[in-house]
Amino acid sequence: MNNCELLNDHQIITGLIGNAAQSPAEDPRAARWATEALALARVLELPLLIEEAEGVLGRIEHDTTCRWCAGQPGAAIPVGSFWCTN
Repeated sequence: MNNCELLNDHQIITGLIGNAAQSPAEDPRAARWATEALALARVLELPLLIEEAEGVLGRIEHDTTCRWCAGQPGAAIPVGSFWCTN
């Protein structure tokens, strides 16, 4: 393996966050990637990447628990909004 194939910590974490953010919330890998990114960012004390990973995890949690966003039959559009504000 040469030096071009090695990734630094920042690249690894942003790659995990990117994979998680671009995956559907119901894909179990999305939460796993975001959780791994959050753990690495916390260990390395990288506050911006911690915030990004937490945001992606929050989106995944919301998209899988909000009845309207999850597309559950009978779930009404949130009152007073074209999109979900939860």
